Amino acid sequence: MRKLVLLLAVLISLGLAQSQKVRVGLGYLPDVQFAPFYAAVVEGLYAKQGLEVEFQHGFVSELYPLLAQGRLDFVVGDAEDVIALRAKNPQATPFKYVMAMYQSVPNALFSLAEKNIRSVRDLKGKTIGMPGMFGVSLTSLQAILRAAGLKESDVKILQIGFTQAEAVVSGRVDVAMGFINNEPVFLREKGVKLNVIPAGPYNRSPGNGVITTDRVLENPDRVRRFLAASQEGLALTLREPQRAFEAARRFVPNLGQERMAVLQASIRLYESPYTRQNGLGFSNPQAWVSSLNLLKSTGRIQTDLPASTFFTNEFLQPGVQARKP
Repeated sequence: MRKLVLLLAVLISLGLAQSQKVRVGLGYLPDVQFAPFYAAVVEGLYAKQGLEVEFQHGFVSELYPLLAQGRLDFVVGDAEDVIALRAKNPQATPFKYVMAMYQSVPNALFSLAEKNIRSVRDLKGKTIGMPGMFGVSLTSLQAILRAAGLKESDVKILQIGFTQAEAVVSGRVDVAMGFINNEPVFLREKGVKLNVIPAGPYNRSPGNGVITTDRVLENPDRVRRFLAASQEGLALTLREPQRAFEAARRFVPNLGQERMAVLQASIRLYESPYTRQNGLGFSNPQAWVSSLNLLKSTGRIQTDLPASTFFTNEFLQPGVQARKP
């Protein structure tokens, strides 16, 4: 028996010694939207893969340079960023998207119900608040206006920073571009009646996901292990959202139960017909073609690179599902 105990102790110590550190940038402040990754740590999913995961929170504009420099291994950010950065300078930013967290863009236009802005055609002549004319918020606006047959000159655009909720409630703008799992959730929790127009049906780009570099992909075994645990984190969050929420409390200061509504709104973005066929974390190649074509048609990028340059599903485990009871 004593020999068995000693053998187990040696095996455990060897396992700990062989744990590989993985540095992950999360593109925002600590937030419940990252519950799948937090849960994968707390539930030991990364540890089972022999990985020790270290998170660094910050704005993606700060995290992408660290990824390019090799100081981070992965960043959770917008799919569109991969196209824009790699198309502009493939040598300096050889980024690749390797796992989808959201199956569609989380952007949405929201307005007070009394404004009666129910569809994209109701936007003509309205004042639209934008956090800025950049990124996926801009692309989503361009796609929505195009679907409505409108030009930017047909509306009034105000750049209001990240004050969308206040600007809508105060009447400073008629409608604002925010996130379907953010401002509308908070306002509805306060009893504010809203109309919400999701951007996903118009901007058919992939949503937020895990981004890495060609250099990191040179160690495919470590990438597969990290993604396998992350996929299981997605599945756990879908299957047991309260359990994932409790895991997030370890990372998010003063996380109140009212934020559960944010997680529930985020969870709705995890699945699609494509994931039900292939597995959680997979991104639809056609969505990448749509995103690339949209960015090119709006003059945001110029590139002859094919959509397959910017993403891959090859490191994912097929068939991972929530398996809800």
